[in-house]
Amino acid sequence: MQNLQTSDLLADLGPVGILFDCDGVLVDSEPALAEIAATALRDFGAAAIPADFKPYIGMSEDMYLGEVTAKYGVEFNETITHHVYEKYVELAANFVHPFPGMRDMLIRLKTAGCRIAVASSAEQIKVTTNLKLLDLPAAFFDVVITGSDIERKKPFPDIYLLAASRCGVSPDRCFVVEDAVSGIQAGKAAGMTCIGFTSSHTAEELREAGADIIVDDIRDVWTSIQPC
Repeated sequence: MQNLQTSDLLADLGPVGILFDCDGVLVDSEPALAEIAATALRDFGAAAIPADFKPYIGMSEDMYLGEVTAKYGVEFNETITHHVYEKYVELAANFVHPFPGMRDMLIRLKTAGCRIAVASSAEQIKVTTNLKLLDLPAAFFDVVITGSDIERKKPFPDIYLLAASRCGVSPDRCFVVEDAVSGIQAGKAAGMTCIGFTSSHTAEELREAGADIIVDDIRDVWTSIQPC
């Protein structure tokens, strides 16, 4: 697949889709999530630390929580997931914030005519909690897909293919914005142009995963896409 270029965007080829991961992309949540999850898992006898979760950033909660509980010999179950979610919803407003300029950039992309989607492997309750922090109208996003909507999670391409389909945009007209290796791999497997944001992984790690563009500031997504 050829990467989408500015000249393509300027041509009358139909809408462009911008498909955002949520944690670590729309909101600066990964450090807070790791702290909250580590604290919550201790209630089940797993002496987890925040660093345990880094290999599983961007993956399903079964992986993110399940692999860490297994490391400490604790059997993973839905009760653990619900407990972590309860803690996250309770504390998110105090510890999780949109990245600087994110809200304005989203509005700018929307005004330019882009189709805007959220495609997160996290469960709906956590995604909903995060999106409220953006202080945008409930119907702002054209599509919101969560881990509750798909069976095969990232690095499989399913979530991004579904997001593109629901946006009415072909995969080769879509940009994926991701902070996680598994998310970049999912976007590339879907045949999309991938922008790696270095909030959770290094530029080198994201490039190795297949990122076409690297940004250190989420506001640079606008200049990377140049949709108008």
